[in-house]
Amino acid sequence: MEKRDGSVEQQVWQRVRGQQPPEQEVSGMDVRNLTLRAMEAAAEYRYLAGTLTGASREQARRLWERQQESVFSLLGIARLTGSPGERGKTLEIAKEPPDKILIRAYHRARKTVTEYTARSLDPQTGLVYRSLSEREQEQCAAIARLLGRI
Repeated sequence: MEKRDGSVEQQVWQRVRGQQPPEQEVSGMDVRNLTLRAMEAAAEYRYLAGTLTGASREQARRLWERQQESVFSLLGIARLTGSPGERGKTLEIAKEPPDKILIRAYHRARKTVTEYTARSLDPQTGLVYRSLSEREQEQCAAIARLLGRI
């Protein structure tokens, strides 16, 4: 009978399930990309808040404020893990119709939920990623509401 190496078997199953091992820390590039994605979303929400009117403008402003909190959390994670941050970076966005921006924002937020959830197993920063995942789920719902309103 053949012997099996438990650690190899565990690694294979983690890859099959798409799970990140808890002991594997998030690399600096991962945090950096997530931060840039969050900054891009914040820039789009800010643009929408300046473009829309009435209740839609207020909803877009709240999306922007919540996204800024996510950016700050990611910058904090970068500092906690010794990764370079993206503080002070200004992103230019394409000036497009609000519905097109919101559809793209929804799909980006949905993917971001998955990214944050995968990192929630990290022993050092997992709690923050779990919180970010929940916030991003709320953003998805808020985006859908705003899209329905305009």
